[in-house]
Parts: sequence; C-alpha cells; structure tokens
Amino acid sequence: MDFLSTLITSILDWYSANMGYGTITLLMAIESTFIPLPSELVLPPVSWQATLAFVPGKLNIFLIILVASLGCVLGALVNYTLSFYLGRKIIYSLVETKVAKIFFLNREKLEKAEAYFCENGNTSTFIGRLVPVIRHLISIPAGLAKMNLKKFIVYTFLGSLLWNTILSFLGYFLGQNQDLIMQYLHEISYGAIAAAAIFIVYLIFKNKKKKKMNAFITENNIKKQFGIIGYPLTTSFSRNFFNEKFKKENINAQYDLFPLDKIDLFSSLIKEKSFAGMNVTIPYKQAVMPLLDELDETAREIGAVNVIQFQGENCLQKTKGFNSDAIGFENSLLPLLMPHHNRALILGTGGASKAVAYILRRNNIPYTLVSRTKAEGQYTYEELTPEIIAENTLIINTTPLGMYPADACADIPYEYITDKHLLYDLIYNPEKTLFLQKGEAQGATIKNGMEMLHGQARAAWKIWNESLPNPSDTSTLLSDR
Repeated sequence: MDFLSTLITSILDWYSANMGYGTITLLMAIESTFIPLPSELVLPPVSWQATLAFVPGKLNIFLIILVASLGCVLGALVNYTLSFYLGRKIIYSLVETKVAKIFFLNREKLEKAEAYFCENGNTSTFIGRLVPVIRHLISIPAGLAKMNLKKFIVYTFLGSLLWNTILSFLGYFLGQNQDLIMQYLHEISYGAIAAAAIFIVYLIFKNKKKKKMNAFITENNIKKQFGIIGYPLTTSFSRNFFNEKFKKENINAQYDLFPLDKIDLFSSLIKEKSFAGMNVTIPYKQAVMPLLDELDETAREIGAVNVIQFQGENCLQKTKGFNSDAIGFENSLLPLLMPHHNRALILGTGGASKAVAYILRRNNIPYTLVSRTKAEGQYTYEELTPEIIAENTLIINTTPLGMYPADACADIPYEYITDKHLLYDLIYNPEKTLFLQKGEAQGATIKNGMEMLHGQARAAWKIWNESLPNPSDTSTLLSDR
C-alpha cells in the first residue's frame, strides 16, 4: 500500500500549496451545480490541512465552513435558475439523455423530487443538501416547482452549513490523528476497497430488481383513464373509437363519458381521477378554457378547446388545451372543395363554429356566421335571401340541430340550394341528417362529420402521447389522414 500512501501525501501537498478560501468557494460552487464533484473530497482534506503545523493560520476551520456553504448556495442558484427558466419540457428532455445517468439522474427520480417539492419545498431543500448522491442536483426540482427564491437560499445555506460542518470537523479530527491514520493505512485501504465492492454489488442487485419490477409493471400496468366531458352525453363516437383502439392495440386504458351539468364540476373531476387525456364537447368547448393552466396557440386563436392534455403527475399535473376539431375538419373538407366554393355560411356560433371559421380563414374562404339572434357582421336565419344562398355555395352546420334522436334542421331556404352547393354537417349520427337530406334533394354535394371525427380523434391521440415535437403544429398533424 506504499502507492496509496504516496498518493495521499501528494494530494495533501497539492492542497497545502493551492487551497485557499477562494478555491474552496469555487470548488463547492462547482460541487453544487450539475457537475457531481463530491464535497467529501474537498472539505475533509482542507480541514486536515488546517491542523498541520507547517501552514499555521493559513486556513481556519470556521471560515472553511462559511465559505464552503456560500459556495454551495452559488452553485445551487445556477441549477435553480436554469430549471426555473428552461422549464419542465426541456429539463425532462435532458433527463432522458445518457449523460444524465452519469449524474445519477433519471425521469422517475426527478418526478418524485418535483412532486415532493410541491408540498415540502423547504424540507426538501434542507434534507437534499445532506444526501450525497443527489446534493448537486437537488436545486433542479426546486426551480421546476417555482419555489420561493428567498426560502430556497435560506434552506440551501442551512443544509449546506450543517453538512459542511460535519465534513470539516471530520477532516479536522483526522488531521489531528494523522499518525494513527498512517499506522492503520493498510486496514483502512482494504476496508475502503471492500466497501466499494459491496456498493457495486448492491448497485448490480438493485438494477436487476428494478428490471424485474419494470417487467412486472409492463405486464400489469395501471389502467390509464381517458374520457369526454359535455352535457348531455347520451352517446359518444370517441368512447367507442378509443375503447376499440385500446382493445385492438392491447393498450391498458379505458375511455368513459363524464356528463357535467355545469362546468364548475370540471376541477373536482380532474382531482378525483388521474386522467391521461380528455375530450370536450358541447357546451363546454369555450367555457373550459379559463379553467386550464395553458392553451395551445391554435386553440387560443380559435377560441375553443376540444382536447385536454394532462402533463405531469399528482400535485404537478397541469392541463393544456388544444383544438383538434380544426384538424379533422380541414382534412375532411379540402378534397370536396371546387373553385366555385368560394364563399361560406356557418350555421351556429358555438365552439365548433370557431374551429370551422379558423380553417376557412386559413384557406382564404370568406364566411358569414348565421345565428338566431342579431349581431354585427352576422345574419339571422330570417335574413337569408335567395341572393345570399346563391352567393354562398358552401354551407356548414355547426349546431346540434338534427342530432339523433331529433329530426330537425336549421331554418334556411333550402329551395334555393343548387347542384353547385356543398352542404357539410358536423353531426355524424344520424349518418344523413335532415339538413343533408334537404340539400341532397336539391342536387347539392353533402358530407357528414364522421370523417372529421376520425381525423380529430387521431390528432387527439397524438397530442395526448406527445409524439410530436410541437402538438400545435397543425401542418404536421394534417399529414395524418
């Protein structure tokens, strides 16, 4: 073990020649950032040096503890600031890389740490400074959880102060008994090697156990909950579509109807159940928007939401609204358009009409809304003249009139519809509504909402599973027909 003795002596000589308060602060700042430099390799040797007679007064153990703790705060602030401003999506994407594994970091650990920070930020910060494996990363979930900065600094300093005191006095004690240490260096070395070997065996065992557990979870994974809110909900295309998809693709999930007689029940519903994804239908496509944590740019522009993405877990779960109606409608409509379909009437002014209007704007088709009540820039049904019908060769029904079991239709002058017209009904049940029947009788091209529903459902599935780099990029979603 002469080599080990020579190595220790060389390290101590380096510390004696180079270690000052500035160096200690820098090393501890590095130790508290993403770089996993153990403070156990910094403070005990420094405190050892503080006891040596040939460097009297160069280092004081109490100042060592103070500057080391300040360095820890500086390094922790780096992690906190980066995670605070980079946000969860970027941080979690970094966690998935192989480099993150070197720093003892993975998605599961970060999710657990972030969840704990939501409710126990002060305790998490303090205790985190005492745990060697995660000490250099503990500030990341603090930034993600938006922990109060002043409290973060205080509890980081207190936790660092406690741990640095322990390490410093350990080194101080060893320095005062260096002759004893050198005497039993062989035993200490063999003990260190044995401890390292035991630790490696433990890691191997733990890894195998984790793989078995992951295999068990894969075979017995918890059923994911999807659903749709609206009122009333007597039937739903989405429930049948997704439950058949889950069965066919062997996905352990279920899709249920959640009729809410008032939108105020939404918040309690998502707290009661852990959703993996949700659809929204009449009459809540607009009313749900203020209750969501975030809105996709397209949904915000449309002014309606029919898909809700749930991000995170437990107290961290956040909701983001999207609109896949527009995607399904556009894919379904465009193949039917002829050059003479250059102006449109949109029957209805609800949430579905907003998605339709968005797509018409996107494709440079002028349109006018038709409503039962008078409003600026809109027609009422009574105002529809033969000239208006003739000019608007594309007529789209976004109202629930004609939905099964009702046999009704919007009150427009159908007798003026011609074979130049295209009538599109967002309703899919029945297959041919009274609105479409009357248009077909006049020779018009007709289309119901079934294809649109399939398109919006596929887009919703992509959004829920985050398979797109940017779910709001409708150009990417539109390619999936």
